[in-house]
Amino acid sequence: MAKFQIDNAPYWTRMRDELLEWFNARAPSFAEGYTGAVHLLHNEFPARVQFICHVVRDIYRNLPAALGMQAISRRSEFYPDMVKNLSITWNQSMPLISENLGFGYLVSESVYKKIIEIIKKENEMKTQPKVGEQLAIALFRASDRREEFMHPAVIDAFNDEYAYFMSKAHFPAKLEKGLADEGLKEHFEAFERAFHSLIGPYFSGKEEIDAILQDTNATTD
Repeated sequence: MAKFQIDNAPYWTRMRDELLEWFNARAPSFAEGYTGAVHLLHNEFPARVQFICHVVRDIYRNLPAALGMQAISRRSEFYPDMVKNLSITWNQSMPLISENLGFGYLVSESVYKKIIEIIKKENEMKTQPKVGEQLAIALFRASDRREEFMHPAVIDAFNDEYAYFMSKAHFPAKLEKGLADEGLKEHFEAFERAFHSLIGPYFSGKEEIDAILQDTNATTD
């Protein structure tokens, strides 16, 4: 796997060099995407917003599994098949209408079991961490800081930035008012700071956490 780097670019800061070094060492399949996102952030290119947001989205969704954590289940992965199976079972054993007993509909045992499967799966989904939270936990564990405390503001930062990048990852049905990349640079850099706070050396990471706490306090004041 080739190591990716942007040489002599003024926007290639020490923090970004450390982030890229970490990707090359711990998750090399993400290094090229991160490098490209940084390059697009500072250079004009058609659909650059969507490309950058897709890179960040994939880091959020897939990096935890690359670091050994169980992947978060997404409804789109199992609901279509579950609903399809429910529909097939429903059609094979049509429910009987019962007015006398006041039940409304009586369903067969096989249909009932399919419904229960969907409900159980939905309840499991509710207990999962959010996508941003899972990435923060994965990075925290990967840094071997098991005895330290991860401040909730760091998790909040990961969750907030994920929401932004998801909102910009797809082309809108209609042209939006204002600049398409409005706030992109600020959100990308906030994501980098949060990421670096957990994978950087301890003291530099502590400085990033302090910066996140300051941003949080400024927002709530």
